[in-house]
Formats: sequence, structure tokens, C-alpha cells
Amino acid sequence: MYDPKFRMAILISIAVSVFTVINVILEYVIGDASFQFDHYIIKVSSVGSALIGGFVFVLVCTKFITFEKYRKTGFEATYRDETGTGFNFPVSLSKYMPDIIASPGGQEIHPVEAELLGFINGYRDWPYDITGQDSDSLHTHTMKQWTEMCKLPNAKEPHRIAALAQDLGKVFAYKESRRPYPLRQFWKQDKVAYSRRCVEHGGLSAFILGTMPSFLSMPERRRRAILIAVRFRDNPTFIPANCDPLALEIYEMLHMAAEKVAEAEGYDAQEAASEEDIAHLTSEIDSFFGSIIRSLEVNPAGQSSKSDGIYLGDGILVLKMSNLVKAFASALSPEVRRRFTMWRLDGKAHPCWPAFIAAFTKMNLLMETFQNAKTNNGLYNVKIGDHDLKNCIVLKIDVVNQSELRHSLDALPKYAGVVEVIQDEASLKDEIIAAANSVDEMLKQARESL
Repeated sequence: MYDPKFRMAILISIAVSVFTVINVILEYVIGDASFQFDHYIIKVSSVGSALIGGFVFVLVCTKFITFEKYRKTGFEATYRDETGTGFNFPVSLSKYMPDIIASPGGQEIHPVEAELLGFINGYRDWPYDITGQDSDSLHTHTMKQWTEMCKLPNAKEPHRIAALAQDLGKVFAYKESRRPYPLRQFWKQDKVAYSRRCVEHGGLSAFILGTMPSFLSMPERRRRAILIAVRFRDNPTFIPANCDPLALEIYEMLHMAAEKVAEAEGYDAQEAASEEDIAHLTSEIDSFFGSIIRSLEVNPAGQSSKSDGIYLGDGILVLKMSNLVKAFASALSPEVRRRFTMWRLDGKAHPCWPAFIAAFTKMNLLMETFQNAKTNNGLYNVKIGDHDLKNCIVLKIDVVNQSELRHSLDALPKYAGVVEVIQDEASLKDEIIAAANSVDEMLKQARESL
């Protein structure tokens, strides 16, 4: 109730009153001006009445009038989303008012961006994370995301709008509680605490974004893509399979911007993965393994340079590591992808590859010896027919543990060509040395037996 702004207004009113009284006394009571008692009483009564009336008005405003009441803004509804969160609107949108007065003008930004910037500007002190792990305010965090999104190549209006809107749900999910000080301690700010009204998630953010007037005037295709990306930002497995590719592009770039922010704040993504990190990755790979493998192009009859690999029969599957990781990445949780920096995969060797190899080893799928060649890093260079496949991983699909997948792969045409492992100079030298040592040992045993 006694917001610092109101307390300051009271302080100014008191200061003006005191100054006026002192001025009247100095000028008319002990000053050089001639003193007329009747005239003095009339003037003092007029000034005093005005001051007292103004002071009482400010006091009444601070005591009985607040801007926290519910207002009709288009949010009125009763809604329960897929997570079970219920919403009985209207939402208290007192902080929606800065949208009207604080939208940036004169900049080359989309009207929706201007409206969102104005909205977020009203939450400069609103927390982004009430657990204390991130000390940024909602405004500061959002501006960081938006700034990095603007720097990404090919980032257009839909991407920038999504960056501003992805955390809007926190304005409803978090509830503000104030403990005001008495009027005599007007210099002290209210004690503010935040609690969780409901679980914050993308559905809330998409719902609030969908009420913005300027957003409703956008083309439908863009609106749908932005809403899908925002709503399922943290739940990629729920993204509709038939959604617009623009939605997937926005989703990916939202997390690319988040990764850039983390890098700017000193997050080291190259540090060695812990056992817990590998365990999380292994668990998620195991969950999606069958569906991801079935989605890859491994048919021996249709081999081309664009194939993901080849199925050789007997459960042996040769896959390009870059294609395999990219296929899995789109299904993994944002937390795992962020830990292993899997938001920018360009087909080249990536730091996350050893983690994937460790995960496949834990799942007893990795073949450490293939075509009599051993590997130290889990990868091979393979020549299959006319195609050279570099940085390949060879997996053995067990007929017992992966029965459905194995039967699906065995239904493919049989490969009748030649498969060769291309070894680098160091590996070939090691193999020759090992073979020579084996021969020496065999000769030694033959001499001893004579």
C-alpha cells in the first residue's frame, strides 16, 4: 500500500507545506511588508485549505487506491493446459500499463517486438528464477536473449519475437507478496518475496503472447510457428511432427541464443563430461534409440553420398557419426543438448562425439573391432562399394535386447558388396607391429617345442 513513490509524494507535500508556512511567517509576520490581519487570515485560510486538501487527497490515495486490482485486458478465461495447470483469469496486469507508455519508438523493430519490450520493461525487478540459481531479473535475462538472437545469422522478426516472448509465463507463474513499512519509515522500501503460483512453462508464455494486439495482426503462418516454438521450447518431443519447418528453426535458434549468452557469461562447455552427464545422455539415447535408427537412411539397395550409413546384416550397422548425432540431437532434452553444446552441428567432428561413444559403450552396442581392425576412439573410416564413409561408428544390434529394431533392419535387402576399413598410417603401423609380434611369438614357441 505504501509504495516508495507514494511515500515520496507525501514527503514532497509535507516539504511544500512547511516551506509555505515559513514563507508566510517571514514575509507577513516578521518581514517588512505591511501587516493586515483580516487580509492575512483570508490568505492563510486559502493557502492552508489548499495544502491540507492536497495532503489529505494524497493520503487517501496512498491508503485506499492501488493499481493491483484486476482489469479487463482480454485475458478473461478459464483454462487448463496439458500439464494440469488451471488458470482462472483475469490476471492482475497492473504492470501491463508500461506497455502503453514505454514501447520504444523510432527503431527498426517489428511492432510486436516494441509491444513486448514495453511489457517486459514493466518487470525490471521481477525475478527470472525464484530458486536463486540465476540472479538476473526477468527484464535483464530477456534482453540478453534478445540481444544475442539479433546477432545470429538469418534471425528475422519471428526469431526475435520468440526470444522476447519465451519467458512471459513467469509474470503469472510467480506471485509477488509485499510487506510494507509504516508511513513514519517512508525511506524504507517494501520487503518483497516471490512464490510460485504454478509451474512455469511455455504454454503460459504462448498464451500471454497470443493476447498481444500487434501479434494478432501477423500472418497466421508466422503466428503458429512462433507459438509452437515458444510453447514447446523445453519439451521438443511434443512438437507436432507435421509442424511448419519455421517453428523448428525458431526452436533451434532460441537455444542457440541461450548458448551464446552462457558463453558470454563464462560457461565452459568444453570441460570433461561427468559420469552423471554421461548417464543422462545414455538414458535419453536409450529412450529414442529404436525410433531414431528406424528414421535413418541405411538401406543397402539405395546407397548414395546422402545416406546416413548402411546395414550390413547380422545386426551390424555402419553409421556416419555426424548424421547419427544430428538425428539424436533434435529429440534430446534442451538441458542435455546445452551440456554437450549440440545446438550448432555442422557435420564436422564435434566435442560431444566421445560422450555419444561412451553412451553406446554403456548400452553394449559399440563394436570395438570391425573387419579385424581395432579402434581407439570408437570410429572407423570405411569404404563401401564406391562410397568412402569417414568417421563412422559401427553398432551391433542385438536380436534379444533390440528385437523389434533387429527384425526391422533384417527386412532390408541383403548387402552383397565388399566392405573395407581404411586405416590411417598410425593404426596401420600398430596393426603391422602387432602382427609381427604375433609371428615372432609363434616362431619362438615353435623353436621351444623342437
